[in-house]
Amino acid sequence: MAKKYILILLFTLFRGLGFGQNLPHFTQYVFNSVYLNPGAAGQANRLQIQSTVRSQYLGYTGTQYSGGSNLSTALSVDMPVAKLKGGIGLHFANQNISKAQGFSEALMSYSFHKQLGSNIIGIGAGVGIGSLSLHGDEYIPRDPDDPYIPSESMNSIAPRVNAGIYLVNPSYQIGLSARNLLEPEYKMGGTEGAFKDKRDYVLTARYDFPLSYTLDLSPMLMVRSDLVSTQVEVGALVTYNQRLWLGGNYRLQDAGSFLIGTNLLENKLKLGYALDIITEGQGAKSTTSHELFLRYVLGSLRMGKKSIVKTPRYSIP
Repeated sequence: MAKKYILILLFTLFRGLGFGQNLPHFTQYVFNSVYLNPGAAGQANRLQIQSTVRSQYLGYTGTQYSGGSNLSTALSVDMPVAKLKGGIGLHFANQNISKAQGFSEALMSYSFHKQLGSNIIGIGAGVGIGSLSLHGDEYIPRDPDDPYIPSESMNSIAPRVNAGIYLVNPSYQIGLSARNLLEPEYKMGGTEGAFKDKRDYVLTARYDFPLSYTLDLSPMLMVRSDLVSTQVEVGALVTYNQRLWLGGNYRLQDAGSFLIGTNLLENKLKLGYALDIITEGQGAKSTTSHELFLRYVLGSLRMGKKSIVKTPRYSIP
């Protein structure tokens, strides 16, 4: 019984504050819609591979050991499949919450596409597994001889189910998704029900305003909520000649961000960088986080007949 409560305490400490801490979060969310919303799978009308790497609170040193910064990675692949009247996607994500705790997930998604006037709406679902791990040998207890402190690594796997709706218009995109629909429980050392991922909801939106023949302004918004806590992000990108972009983002009560990136190889390769500067709780965190984004488009490969999307303006940026 004592060991059970020790495990609960350890996970509480390592998970930190806020909701959805097991799910990696990225500042350049606007470029990787499939990660947040299964309804976006195949909506870009191309086969594409995307990867994001984020070092949160880079250089942060814990009170007992170094290397306290949080490293998150995500890799996704999606494409349209006309025979399925939609698109399919696959994504992997991993987050080293600390040296003592980690989380990873793998999900496959399907999105049914329907044309409604000038809009394409995708209704999708994603299913897969999540894995939560605790490395007891990385925890430094006050009493190293305490028999209730776990010294081995433990791991627990649980199913994950997401659902979402994603609407694409030549000028804007709007998405709403629900993640962790099953609110999975991760069981370790007899701690059934102790480690539970809450269901959360994600709203994303982007609008593209042409300022001139070569300049576009794109305001963007993301709202995440588990109906107890809510996190809001607002930002904007300015894109020159569909090749170079600069922008800013503000995560309320957390951080301001600077974004820069470019399209290369005739827009087949997209590279992005984001710098987060912490504005709240600087005494408990390192002041900066760094994030790299990469996307490579493998042409307009598709399975089946021609996609219902007939204009490049429908492509998700």
